[in-house]
Amino acid sequence: MIDNLLAGEERAKFQWINEPEFWQVTEDGGVVIEAPPSADFFQDPAGKHIANSAPFFYFQADHSFELTTRLHVDMQHIYDSGCLMLMSDELNWAKLCFEFNGKHPTIVSVVTRDGSSDDCNSERVTCERPYLRITKAGKLITFAYSEDAVEWKLIRYFGMNFPTPLMAGVVAQSPKGTGTRVQFDYLQVATPDAEERF
Repeated sequence: MIDNLLAGEERAKFQWINEPEFWQVTEDGGVVIEAPPSADFFQDPAGKHIANSAPFFYFQADHSFELTTRLHVDMQHIYDSGCLMLMSDELNWAKLCFEFNGKHPTIVSVVTRDGSSDDCNSERVTCERPYLRITKAGKLITFAYSEDAVEWKLIRYFGMNFPTPLMAGVVAQSPKGTGTRVQFDYLQVATPDAEERF
């Protein structure tokens, strides 16, 4: 297990898709990303909104792993969000987001297969810095979130065939806004527990 991929030498493994004008590593091993206006990843099944423009800070991940972060989003505009994401290519990816729905913070998940995204709004979040977790065990993927890193709530459980290695990391988005600032306090990777998927 690696304590924090964003700290020390491990950070050198990361690359960018859509590198933003401003981002920085914090003193305690986190990363701050400023999403530009209209930054998003979404493939509207109706074809009305196709976007692959959000900053994605990623590393090459193995077949099975558990990825966890704690984050804060400066929620100024509807759909401002910070996410964990797995990606094969621009037409095949999945993300778990802490997102502003225009009234309150929520957990949102999107799975995109062959250029068609779904969009599922889930739990209302009552804390400012929730935890997000993606567990990948072969083709089985679990999305979960927690407000205290002790009690985890299942958001989504699905199957998806990703190549190995695949891209995994963090995203900052402002699909309808003029930009937002997202801080990921850390990014922890571990070996998933085969006996506990939820």
